Amino acid sequence: MDQVIERIKTRVAAVDPNGPRKVLGVFQLDVNTGAGVEQWTVDLKQLKVEKGPAASPDVTVVLALEDLVAISGKTLTIGDGLKQGKIQVSGDAALAAKLAEVI
Repeated sequence: MDQVIERIKTRVAAVDPNGPRKVLGVFQLDVNTGAGVEQWTVDLKQLKVEKGPAASPDVTVVLALEDLVAISGKTLTIGDGLKQGKIQVSGDAALAAKLAEVI
């Protein structure tokens, strides 16, 4: 889990806050680690990644750790995860599909 979160933090930190951005939104990730659910906020408006729930997420994504790893490794798309029943999304589905570009 830590490696995936660090990779997300690195990618978010690399975004130029003054440049054009492909994805603007606040994502809440509810990740089932097998030992429980960890909540993470990926705020692409303020360019922050923090542990804990988002105050007002545009999208909430519920998934297992192995699916987060697969998305991060580009071996699973959000769309395929939804079709396979591995991922649940509430909120802006089109914005959720763009999450893979960041993670």
